[in-house]
Amino acid sequence: MSYVSKMISAHVTNKLKRIKRLNHRAGIEGLPMELMIIVVVATIGTAMVVGWMGNVEEPNTIGDISSNTNQITMSTDTYKVSQLTFTVFDSHGDVVPDAVVTLSGCGVYTSNNLTTPMAVTNSLGVATFFGLTLVKSTPGVSYLNVTASTQDLGETYIKIPVVR
Repeated sequence: MSYVSKMISAHVTNKLKRIKRLNHRAGIEGLPMELMIIVVVATIGTAMVVGWMGNVEEPNTIGDISSNTNQITMSTDTYKVSQLTFTVFDSHGDVVPDAVVTLSGCGVYTSNNLTTPMAVTNSLGVATFFGLTLVKSTPGVSYLNVTASTQDLGETYIKIPVVR
């Protein structure tokens, strides 16, 4: 190696050592520069991910079922209900047409002896049941289970107390 090459090599090596020393001493409050860069990149990356997640919308599901009655009171073991009406709403508060509404519990059956009464909501989200019979031979509280479901929005239910 020539004298000039050795001098250039030594000069470059000294400069690299000096840069490394500066790199380890540089930064805010004595933190190494590499750590500073990692913190900045991680912060920006986290901000980007949180920003993307903020644009994700909650899926629309069946949100609620309202009923024309809050409680059914029976005076005998068998009780005839002339009409029950339910309105189905999605999670945004809009009515849900074509939802299947089923009833169960308290020995409920229809005038056709169907043991799982079922109705489909109309364009206003309303399902109406006629000629239901409830059977409850013991005193106390039981529940009429009302379930509304659609293929797209899922399923939800409410319970109506039946008191005897």
